[in-house]
Amino acid sequence: MKIKKRAFGALALAVTLVVQCHSQVQVAAPASFPACLIQYSTSGTLYGVGSRLILYNADQTYVVINSYLVPNDGGVGTLPSVQGTFTYAVDPQNAAHATIVYDGGKGNDELYFYSASSGGESASGWVPLAGSFTAFTFYPRQGTNGACNVSSLCQLATGGTGTCGFVIQSGGPRWVLLRASGKSLGTFGVSPTVSSPSFTLYDSKQRIQATSLVWSSDLNLVSGYQTIFSLLGAFPMKTGSDEGVLLVPLNPGAYTAQFKAGSAGTTLFECYILPF
Repeated sequence: MKIKKRAFGALALAVTLVVQCHSQVQVAAPASFPACLIQYSTSGTLYGVGSRLILYNADQTYVVINSYLVPNDGGVGTLPSVQGTFTYAVDPQNAAHATIVYDGGKGNDELYFYSASSGGESASGWVPLAGSFTAFTFYPRQGTNGACNVSSLCQLATGGTGTCGFVIQSGGPRWVLLRASGKSLGTFGVSPTVSSPSFTLYDSKQRIQATSLVWSSDLNLVSGYQTIFSLLGAFPMKTGSDEGVLLVPLNPGAYTAQFKAGSAGTTLFECYILPF
């Protein structure tokens, strides 16, 4: 009797999922795949928390900028960056479903679009629900729409701070790279430079949005940062340096970054607005 009840319960759950899936409004996936960034986000009681940010290039190469996985049983954390080739195809039976296949079949992402820029993702074939465990956000390459890069070179006294402002003018979120440089400025003959430069990012209402991380503190993230530096034409940071970096999507609006350092000297704060 217990077995029958469990079987009935499993069947009822399956029927519920099918009904929910068909009740979601899907939209057509891009017919062709433009150069883009895709952020995959996973959260839930079954799988834990995860995030991936992948850069897809027009020549059908990809680079994983960062990848995190924190299962419910702990462990893992960040994963090494990888790169390779991919193919993209839209399902002829479902225009809202597209498949990205990596490295000739070593892995895949199944994308189900619920809007032009977001949807659900599955690597195992089940149709995800909008807003469920795994979601993706699609950022096609675009023009700058009036946005520009900003830099501020400052002399900081011991215990001093500096402030730099910038504005995101696009009609939607834009990925932004922020950097506070010290030791790497020595490459250009700057001396003395600050140690341990860092910053805190605020919105127009002075609410904290994020704080910088030491760019080289996690070796799994260094390769991804270097890819973004190269994409933007930013100078390389010294290997192992203690300089602060932040890669973050920001909504349109005005922002300020307050930066500081562990010692007196010269620091450079930079803001690069990515074309995604």
